[in-house]
Amino acid sequence: MSLTRLGKIVLWGGLWGLAVLIFSVAMDPTPENFTLAVSITLSGLYTWLLFLTRDLWIQNLARKPVQNAIILGSLNAAVIETLFLVVEKAFGATGVAAHPNLLIDLLITMPWYISMVWIFVRVQRRERFPLPVVLLLGAVYELGADGFLGGYLMPVLTGSPINTIEFLALLALAAFWQFIPVYSSLVLPAAWVLDHTDPAAGPEKKRWSRAFLPLLLLIPFTMYLIALMTALEYIGI
Repeated sequence: MSLTRLGKIVLWGGLWGLAVLIFSVAMDPTPENFTLAVSITLSGLYTWLLFLTRDLWIQNLARKPVQNAIILGSLNAAVIETLFLVVEKAFGATGVAAHPNLLIDLLITMPWYISMVWIFVRVQRRERFPLPVVLLLGAVYELGADGFLGGYLMPVLTGSPINTIEFLALLALAAFWQFIPVYSSLVLPAAWVLDHTDPAAGPEKKRWSRAFLPLLLLIPFTMYLIALMTALEYIGI
């Protein structure tokens, strides 16, 4: 099957992001860089494993496509979050995962993941965006959550601002493409499940603006994070 032009862009962008990861480890072999390189690579391999085994599970999940797609994407989010934390501890790194305690890590992140997947699945059920677009949307969602909110806004709010120019350059040159494999298992398998069903009735022309609806969750999620981090600091966790 030949790749579409957009599919080729996603493929080469992902390979570029991987190459930058390898270069970063070679130039600066810190535990944090090793953790990022291994975790991001394993995230992509996990999605590939799901693709190779999809015939074993997709028919059963397609019986209740919306419900099961949401559950699948949410469970995969927990898998990826756990993966990052396990790899972080294996390399002795700090600050890569949301929190060194897995339960608290999931308490911090899962409200975003579940809500994001819930909205994405319902939008994808009607719009049926092509799979390369789905992968790019996953990167956009992580750009909003882990990039802007976690990597920029929260440090600013906690009194540890970062260099804006360097931050934007990193996102544009490498990080965005590295986000693709990280969120791939959250959105792509859910889209596979929906593709095994008839699309819900909707307009013939795709409403592309609906693809970005999950980003609206960043507003209440930011308030949730501030409240949660304040509570955790108060009780000394």
